[in-house]
Amino acid sequence: MESGVSSALSSFVVSFRYLFLLFFFLFLSFNVFSQRKADIGFFAGTAYYMGDINPNKHFYSPSLAIGPIYRYNFYLRNSIRFSGIYHKLRADGVDQLGRSAEFPGSFVDVAAVYEFNFIPYKTADKKDNQSIYTSVGLGYHLAFGGGNHFTIPFSIGYKFNVGGKLSIGLELSSRKTFTDIKIDGISNPGITDGDFHLVGNNDWYTFAGIFVTYKIFNYREDCPTYE
Repeated sequence: MESGVSSALSSFVVSFRYLFLLFFFLFLSFNVFSQRKADIGFFAGTAYYMGDINPNKHFYSPSLAIGPIYRYNFYLRNSIRFSGIYHKLRADGVDQLGRSAEFPGSFVDVAAVYEFNFIPYKTADKKDNQSIYTSVGLGYHLAFGGGNHFTIPFSIGYKFNVGGKLSIGLELSSRKTFTDIKIDGISNPGITDGDFHLVGNNDWYTFAGIFVTYKIFNYREDCPTYE
């Protein structure tokens, strides 16, 4: 029991060291030209897996998902967001062919997405203070013990301003992978995991949660011609 807790704590610490360094360098890179347009914050929620063991049940064996986010706002409708989310995925059951499998896994999801606001929105603004949004981009799934792979992240959510510099959002975000065995260890008959499959029965995972972001600099410093 103690060894299991120690191992989990060790993987958690290692992942957050990686995330801290990643976002530290991202912040330095964008700090020069994004002083009045940047938000930094934190995501917290759950993660769950869908694949051979769990083909269609949402919120199956949900696990904790947490990590930092950084958003650069180009205009009232367009942003780029970077995120790094530490999470676990787990399953215990049989697939549709009766093959049993059980796995717990610790991962780090790194993603860069384009975010589009359906309603004009600006962090810390009193007028354009809420919007439904959607996003799509490119991600990379880091697995402790190997099995890293690329993903396509896409999401839908709702965000709104609270006070002078804070915003809160609710988000559902899915990740399409291009692998069938690197999460659950089970492959479909006749499918080689090394082959590229745009569709097919590859594994998925999803985040559902809430985020809070802080506008780094005061919105009153924005240039009047920015809009």
